[in-house]
Amino acid sequence: MVSDGGTGNVGTFTVASTQSHPKYNPKSFANNVALLRFDGGDGVEWKNYIAANPNDWKSEFYVKRTISGSSWAMPQVQESTGAAPADCANASPIYAANTKDFLCTDKFTTATQDGKTCASPFGTVYGVADPDLAVAAIYSHSVVIGDSLCSSTKVYSYYTVLSNFLEWGGAVAGSTIYLYTPDMNYKNNDNPNYVMNDPSGDATISGLLIGGDLNNQQGEQVGPSSIEKPSSTTIPTMSSVPITEQPSQSPEAVEEEPKKKSNLTTIIIIIAAVSLLLAIIGYLLWRKFKRRPAPTNMGTQYNNNQYAVGGQDYAPEYQDDYDHNTPHLNNRIISQDEYPHNDAAARQASYDYDRKDPDLMR
Repeated sequence: MVSDGGTGNVGTFTVASTQSHPKYNPKSFANNVALLRFDGGDGVEWKNYIAANPNDWKSEFYVKRTISGSSWAMPQVQESTGAAPADCANASPIYAANTKDFLCTDKFTTATQDGKTCASPFGTVYGVADPDLAVAAIYSHSVVIGDSLCSSTKVYSYYTVLSNFLEWGGAVAGSTIYLYTPDMNYKNNDNPNYVMNDPSGDATISGLLIGGDLNNQQGEQVGPSSIEKPSSTTIPTMSSVPITEQPSQSPEAVEEEPKKKSNLTTIIIIIAAVSLLLAIIGYLLWRKFKRRPAPTNMGTQYNNNQYAVGGQDYAPEYQDDYDHNTPHLNNRIISQDEYPHNDAAARQASYDYDRKDPDLMR
């Protein structure tokens, strides 16, 4: 039913098609506009002016129209002359990022739903430039501080300003959309691809974000309370840790497992026994070597006190106390400080002696 501007109507028509804005975001309600094409038949034309220049407006009329029977009821009107409430930006990030594309108010009318009196947003906002007025914005969404419109402590409602989307609407409809302004020098946005800015953050006020069909108030919780926070640090227990199901094994695989463990144990025992045997053999060879007489065919003198190489005396190479050699039995590399010869010349003589002794080469 299309209104004639008063309580009458010019007829009832069906909607032939709808075209939402291509960048409409149902989650944030960005670019929340659509074009309806009525099946009005031939020869029917409507001309409705859009208030495009906010600088012309002395105030805004928030208006709600309802149908009573077969005619329009008297409109409910709330005039606004001040700035938008400060918390409008805190409750809606999309409004905070696009304050020129939305109007916001915390005013509303009332309606009855399931026997309850509920807050009801307005449907249309008119820009008022005395004595004229024209449509400036249409309802987009609300943030309800409370569980629903029927149990709320505060309601912030947002209305999409139409002026920036007129070129898009005219391009989709293939016809002219008229705007109203007393300022003849005013230039409206002429970009048919205009889109709103993306929100840069989250709401800082907790509430229920709703829009569209207000009879179905299944909205989305927004704000700090919508982010789940752990109440305390917990230590996982066996009942709280998920158990990963292990793949089933065949009987053959079950039998193979003890065999593998048994084989591994046998290998470890053999390695240990061989290592011990090699250590004993090494120790016996060392003791045997220690008791051998010093060689004389290389022109060197050797006794328990000293030996000479090239006419220079050095401390004995082999000590009665064999603790200095035990690191070798433990199979580790000893440091220079641990080695019994701290004198560089002694170390070189010892090296030359071991290399040239024919008895050591047998």
